[in-house]
Amino acid sequence: LHRLVSCTAAGPRVDPSVALRSLGSHPLFPKAQVCVLHKFPHLKSEAGPEKMWAILAVMVLFSDGVGDIQRLLECLRSPGSELAVVEVTEVLYCMATLLFAMRERSIPITNRIHYNIFYCLNLMENASGIVQPLEEGGVASSGRPGVSLTHEQQRILNHKIEPGQTVKIMAFAGTGKTSTLVKYAEKFPELKFLYVAFNKAVAEKGRRVFPRNVTCKTFHSLAFGSVGRLYRDKGKLNFSKMSAFSISSLLRNREGQSHFVRGKTVSQTLENFFSSSDEQICEEHTPVWFKNTHGQMQLMSRQEKQINVEEAKEIWHNMKKLDGDAEKRYKMTCDGYLKLWQLSKPQLSGYDAIFVDEAQDCTPAIVDIVQSQKCGKILVGDPHQQIYTFRGAINTLYALPHTHLYYLTQ
Repeated sequence: LHRLVSCTAAGPRVDPSVALRSLGSHPLFPKAQVCVLHKFPHLKSEAGPEKMWAILAVMVLFSDGVGDIQRLLECLRSPGSELAVVEVTEVLYCMATLLFAMRERSIPITNRIHYNIFYCLNLMENASGIVQPLEEGGVASSGRPGVSLTHEQQRILNHKIEPGQTVKIMAFAGTGKTSTLVKYAEKFPELKFLYVAFNKAVAEKGRRVFPRNVTCKTFHSLAFGSVGRLYRDKGKLNFSKMSAFSISSLLRNREGQSHFVRGKTVSQTLENFFSSSDEQICEEHTPVWFKNTHGQMQLMSRQEKQINVEEAKEIWHNMKKLDGDAEKRYKMTCDGYLKLWQLSKPQLSGYDAIFVDEAQDCTPAIVDIVQSQKCGKILVGDPHQQIYTFRGAINTLYALPHTHLYYLTQ
């Protein structure tokens, strides 16, 4: 990874020594510099961009969270560094893509760094203020010139969504995914749109950015309004996941693995079921491997799978009960009521089209909800920025059939 990143060229006006001084204010810089000079001694006397990019790569790998990478970006975007934003984002994008590819090849590396990089890129892309509405002649209603469109964005805006259509927009990092949707909604004020995101912060930002003909929600908030609130009113809603420990306390005594080990496998089975589009819990939802009482990875036998399914079914049956659980031991979770909502085959009436942002992170359950809608559907995302695989997400941009396909690459 270091060798690949360090080979990146820099713009002719960039002075690597100045950029390194800008990085010097970052708390991870001293540690990264020592590491690079120790691992790559030939860079000690290097004055070109190779040393600069190598230190940047190590700083990213040493980062503890999104905040560290954001601070790194602030250092590199300072006036003194002379690095263009596109140069920095391109390097980060290459790093994240390579880390993602490594995980796809079953190389045992953490998903944290890949997630942090893509999350920062997403924050950068959506960091601008409210997009000015476009009017005829390219002038915004404020009197200032409207944001110029690329030919790819213009092609998308020239397509008026119709009921039953599924439009996919393959949008790469920094190409303005969300701003394109904003402009699309502004161009068709007579249409009503539902913008659906995966987390509350993105949905709240959407409310500030989109025009009035767009309603911004999360999938969970839609499910809560229909199903989740019923469990909240009964005091049976658990806003966090059921832990392996809490599940283990609900299991009956039997021979075999310990309660805690069984609690973990049943928990994984339930999570796999919640993210799936299936109507019933089955052996396909059980984990293939599990860590036994001695801490060793063990292949789950057919008999264990069958028992695991029955235990998961019993817990799910009790979770669904609104009444009859006086002690409230079986509480409904957020993913649980989303699953119930999906199984109810909901129809999101009152909208001409649905915007699904970051569509690459849809779970099969969410895909089933989206596919069942009769209105138009516009799915936007970057197939290389999948960050919710740990929640059972599939790459919808490849898996879901479409009627129209567009790209944002600029």
